[in-house]
Amino acid sequence: MRSKLITVVTAVASVLLVAQVAAADQVQEQLRLMEQRMAEMEDRLQATSDELRTAKATVNEQQTLLTDSGLIEIDDSGVRSAVGSFMDSVDVSGVVAGSFNYRLLESNNRGNLVAGANSGNVGLFKYSNSNTFQVDQIWLTLDKTPTDQSRGGFHVEYVAGTAAAAQNGTPDDDEPFLYTAFVSYLAPVGNGVQIDLGKLATPLGAEVIQTNGNFNISQGLVFALQPVTHTGVSFSTQLTDELGVIVGVTNQVYSDTAVSNDNDKAYYGQLSYSGDSFGLNVGAIIGEDSVGCVGADCQTSVVDVVLTADPLENLSVWANFDWVHSTGESIPADDAFGYAVAGRLALTDTMGVATRVEYVTIDGGLNGTTRDSETFSLTGTVDKTLAEGLVGKLELRWDTQLDDNDNADVFATSDNGFRNDQLVALAQMYYEF
Repeated sequence: MRSKLITVVTAVASVLLVAQVAAADQVQEQLRLMEQRMAEMEDRLQATSDELRTAKATVNEQQTLLTDSGLIEIDDSGVRSAVGSFMDSVDVSGVVAGSFNYRLLESNNRGNLVAGANSGNVGLFKYSNSNTFQVDQIWLTLDKTPTDQSRGGFHVEYVAGTAAAAQNGTPDDDEPFLYTAFVSYLAPVGNGVQIDLGKLATPLGAEVIQTNGNFNISQGLVFALQPVTHTGVSFSTQLTDELGVIVGVTNQVYSDTAVSNDNDKAYYGQLSYSGDSFGLNVGAIIGEDSVGCVGADCQTSVVDVVLTADPLENLSVWANFDWVHSTGESIPADDAFGYAVAGRLALTDTMGVATRVEYVTIDGGLNGTTRDSETFSLTGTVDKTLAEGLVGKLELRWDTQLDDNDNADVFATSDNGFRNDQLVALAQMYYEF
């Protein structure tokens, strides 16, 4: 009996042992498979790590090349495009303006003055093409102002349009023209001396060609006595927060030629004061000129004084005086004097009224004229902001010759004759950006 029990126990133990051995073999097989899979994963991870190191090295190499070439910049915020950084420092602005003007006294389509009077930088009323819808100006400005952190800069202005071309003395009003273009350097001298080299806008005068910079639609009589642009070099600096000075050398006084035919040059300077509600600019230019007078060795000087003031929060005024003096071998000394006062009263945040009163006297011989002349002009303008960036203006302007002789009749009439005054209505709409 006992032997049978031992036999049974032995058999059961054998079965259990065999089962455990079989289970152990399965576990070992599973462990072997897991070790194999982990080895494969380690191989894959090593290969991936090698690829990442190679890719990172390639990225670093490419980033170094782009940085050295100036295409990207690296700062605390990470990697960014240098082109985008450059564009952030460039201001883009401009104006698009269209208008209609109509002569109310014996109107015709011959223009606002006798033939040729709308060309050149000296004239009286440079708003041609009466009784005509026209594109006044299309203005595009790119400006990168030099600073203490970035001392290089540039300024470029391309313009097209009938009124802009006439006011600039450009014959073809259908083609864009280069109004100004210069390169700048802010020299680390004193408070900083900015050097501009190229085609420059004149610092003289209260009004500008760009229509959104003026109270009125049309530029005035005194504006017509002043140069518009100069090709040369200028040096400007702020002596104090209120006091500034600019000096320059240019090819000629009026004729803005990019080629100088001789060694004679024109020289200009201006001293300016700008306070909280008061400003004063005193400037002059003198030198060779082939437009302001006629004759060999012709020289012209222009003295310009501009006073600006804001006596009230909603009132701005300016006064402009010009004295033009010309001499030449074939002509006696001749002079022109111009006086202008203008102001704008803001009626609301979006609407205002402006007026301008002017008187100009010109000696015979100046600008090729053969007689003395006196001209008076009165202008009234209403402006209204129609939408953001969009402004509409209505203007009425009266010009009259005060000379007491028949030669004073210079404004063309409908019967191909002339009269001594003209009354012009103008309407303009412009968008600035």
